[in-house]
Amino acid sequence: MTLNFDAQAFAGPAAWDTPGTRRAFRLRTARHLVKSLGWVALWWATLYVTLMLPVGASLPMAIVLLVVGLMACLALGRLALGWRMRRILTVYPWRLQSGAVRITKGKDAVFVLPDPDTPERTVSLKVTAGLFRAWSHEALKEYDEELWYAGDPRFACVVAKPPGLSGLGYLAQPTAYNPRTSPRRKGLSPEARRRARAIGARVAD
Repeated sequence: MTLNFDAQAFAGPAAWDTPGTRRAFRLRTARHLVKSLGWVALWWATLYVTLMLPVGASLPMAIVLLVVGLMACLALGRLALGWRMRRILTVYPWRLQSGAVRITKGKDAVFVLPDPDTPERTVSLKVTAGLFRAWSHEALKEYDEELWYAGDPRFACVVAKPPGLSGLGYLAQPTAYNPRTSPRRKGLSPEARRRARAIGARVAD
């Protein structure tokens, strides 16, 4: 597999054109599609059971229905992220970074990657420990030993771990897509701006 190890450039074939990437993306999409369909089907089944129960018995089931609905929404959201991930993979090459993962006291995962325009500086992307997941060093061990990533950490990245580009994940800065935040303005080369706009990220003029 061809990788771009030059921390000072975006040079190299797009990750999407690198052998193994499309297969890994298809596997991720299939996995999340199955999960999404499963949670949606479970929600409908739970709704049916709830409606069939007496009013007094259906009240506790409403809580179950709410939880299952939340899980279904989260699963559908992860599936929908595939659209952004594919755009990133078609614009940026794969790069390699070891020792890039940190776990905070709050069990958040922080990925520390070099700034493409100023490699001696680093940029952090945080994955918050949500209600149903607390990150651990063991869970992120392979990412830390040999992290593969495509993207610009100042905006968004797709990360993967060996072997076979497994565990495709998505990382993004809050300012990359949220219109309620101020877009990044300084420290961007023309090439970095062009690529960021190509993935739909917000860049100040």
